[in-house]
Amino acid sequence: NEKRIERLRESSSDEANGRTNGVVSGPRERIIRRAAQEFRDGMYVNLGIGMPTLASNYVPDGISIELQAENGLLGLGPYPNPSRGQKADADWINAGKETVTANPGASTFSSSESFGMIRGGHVDLTILGGLQCSSSGDLASFFVPGKLLKGMG
Repeated sequence: NEKRIERLRESSSDEANGRTNGVVSGPRERIIRRAAQEFRDGMYVNLGIGMPTLASNYVPDGISIELQAENGLLGLGPYPNPSRGQKADADWINAGKETVTANPGASTFSSSESFGMIRGGHVDLTILGGLQCSSSGDLASFFVPGKLLKGMG
């Protein structure tokens, strides 16, 4: 049995060239851009489910980061681009279960090892996804009935 792709996400030529064509705008874009300002050169970064997965589109110029997916991929790349011959792989996904690519030199490991890296302080920055956040930074994460969410780390 072939593994099923849950959320096929592919990039266009414009997205691959750094132009996201308004994929996100308004308050969401402001939040994501602000989160991306936390990136420092050489960081290992885990991006959680939801808006955090979009922060990789806003890495500041001159900053190079390594992205880690909590399902066990270090060296997370952009969405696959069919015009460049890239195919979606059901095993290479981000926290939102969207298809991604692996950068050259990427490594794979179990999700338990991945969460061990995050919780053990071996990742420089984790940007968590949450459904609600108070003005003082309290985070509420829970599932939405009827929506696909297999679990939180």
